[in-house]
Amino acid sequence: MEIPDDYTDALTDELAPYGFEFVSVGEDEEGGIAVLFDAEPESFVRAYPGLGIEESYGSAWPPDSLELWVKFDALGDPIQIDFETIDLLSWAAAMDPELHDRLNTMTEPLDHAVAVGQALGRFGNWFNQELYGQ
Repeated sequence: MEIPDDYTDALTDELAPYGFEFVSVGEDEEGGIAVLFDAEPESFVRAYPGLGIEESYGSAWPPDSLELWVKFDALGDPIQIDFETIDLLSWAAAMDPELHDRLNTMTEPLDHAVAVGQALGRFGNWFNQELYGQ
């Protein structure tokens, strides 16, 4: 299974506003593909203080980097989109079914990349609304 050549470029563009940089694409232990992005922890927490990332680490803060994983099964279907302790696929299934449908397929890879960026942004907005009523 291979992801389209322009997918990682599109995903890089979508995640760059959040401070993420492309790290790697590789095969995972189950024969699928794992795409990794990371962000500098201190900068990310300053930009998005309400997500509770720093608190989730406790005394182990700061880690070397914050990681966002997009994983696909051997058939090329998205199976995991995780940022630290946040499962964006599960969150979207509960909070935004239309976005979840876009995250759950690679029929249109460039739209999938856009949907990953939108999921991260919408999660942040939702979290701040829940926590701060903003």
